[in-house]
Amino acid sequence: MNVRTAAALLLLVLLTVSLVPPQSEGAVEDEVRISIPELRFDSSRSSDIGSIDMSSNSQRSLKVYMTNELSVPVAVVFDTSTVAKTATVSSLSSSIDVEPYSYAADELIVKTLEYADTGSFVIPITVYVQYLDGFGESIGYERALTLTVNITSLYYTDAQYNKFFGFIPNDLEGPLGEPWFAALATLIMTILANILLCYMIVPLLTNYFGDKVTKIEKVRLKKSIAKIMSVLMFAYSLNLCAQIIGASPEICHVIGAVSVFFYVCIGAVLAWRIYVFIISAILKSVDDADVGGGLDISLLPLFKMIGEIVIAVVGVTVILATMGVDFAGILMSAGVVTLGITMGAQNILSQFFSGVILLSTRPFKKGDFIKINNTVYIIRKVKLMFTELYTWEKDQVVTMPNNTLTSATIVNVTKETPEFRVYVYMSIAYEADLAKAKELMVQAGMEHPHAVIDGSRTMPSVRLTDFQDSGIELRLAVYVDNFDDSGTYAGELRERMFELFKENDIEIPYTKYEITLKNYDGRRRPGDDLE
Repeated sequence: MNVRTAAALLLLVLLTVSLVPPQSEGAVEDEVRISIPELRFDSSRSSDIGSIDMSSNSQRSLKVYMTNELSVPVAVVFDTSTVAKTATVSSLSSSIDVEPYSYAADELIVKTLEYADTGSFVIPITVYVQYLDGFGESIGYERALTLTVNITSLYYTDAQYNKFFGFIPNDLEGPLGEPWFAALATLIMTILANILLCYMIVPLLTNYFGDKVTKIEKVRLKKSIAKIMSVLMFAYSLNLCAQIIGASPEICHVIGAVSVFFYVCIGAVLAWRIYVFIISAILKSVDDADVGGGLDISLLPLFKMIGEIVIAVVGVTVILATMGVDFAGILMSAGVVTLGITMGAQNILSQFFSGVILLSTRPFKKGDFIKINNTVYIIRKVKLMFTELYTWEKDQVVTMPNNTLTSATIVNVTKETPEFRVYVYMSIAYEADLAKAKELMVQAGMEHPHAVIDGSRTMPSVRLTDFQDSGIELRLAVYVDNFDDSGTYAGELRERMFELFKENDIEIPYTKYEITLKNYDGRRRPGDDLE
């Protein structure tokens, strides 16, 4: 191809390009489409995105897709507007780049304001699209879209405006038809309802458990519930009256927030009083019935502790929830803290849970005599972390961690009865009358004033237990009526058996040594070397 031919072809191309009309803006808009599948919106068909339902002080995200059918990349920018005291719309990205013949995704975040009014609000959204033409020039256009947000206010008062109790319309004429009269009537009726509740329904609760609690406890419960219910109903009526008179959302919100705090605190106190009253009545009932199931009034502190923890946790949770606290972060932080506490305070936690086990299973109670490693202790007080014990002589108080008790083998000597079997050992000579010795030992057991010989226990008996170097060992087994004095009774039995043996010539053997003295005249024998 020569130079002239090439120049002619280049000139022809330039003329062709200059004669081709530029692509219209509408055609470009059709080739850069915006769609929101959730609302079935496509910008090629309509500029109205659609409508969504939301409550005030909430947030919702909409997935939006930008499809580019041009041969050049484009940049899409969402410019949102704010409608005063209603809602805002924003995109996650300030600018979205879309490659040729491709698509990109982003999110539109719709937020309603805390004091937004109830109603339908149209929010305009302007979309800017920019790209470079074949000559490197920046070309852009804008497109107006609309989104309708149907808001339901959390503090909407029109539904309760000028209505008795918030739902009965005030159709009276004249001054009595004003909102203030509906609010005043609601307040008075709420007070009367509170009086009816305190003096009719509350006595039903106390009378149901009336035979299980004292009269003073019933009167105390009635008074405390009456006071708590009065404050609770006042807070409720104040919140309702503010809505009846048509107070602003800001005022209703403040009153509502304060009311929620009062509801939770007063409700917690009320729940605690009723809980303690019912638990006390139930435990007293079981204790009086003596069903032997391990439940009695001594478990009241444990149930009180459980009730305090549950009511406190629920109350704090409700208050934090009304304040919009993120529980996911709290739970995650609590998990980390709990792990650290568990690793660093294993012994303390072991003591605590051991105390819960001891209080719930109750292997012993106050005043019981127990044996731990053959040492006798008397239970003084069982606490969550440790147990206080007396020594048998009651001259010392021993504090023992609960995990030590739960891991040890404990013999509760007096769990079922204070009666205890005493074993007294005596030895007689081989030459003594064995049958007579046994008879005398049984007689000593039968004569003792604290021996249990009414037939409810095994009668006193004697057994030959050992053949010793110097005599025969016999053992007297006899039940006495009190373990605490069993040592004293054993000593008294030994004294009586010694007297009976002496009276009946029963020899008690003892070690005897025979010493033979030779040359006691002091003269030295021929073989003596000692000086």
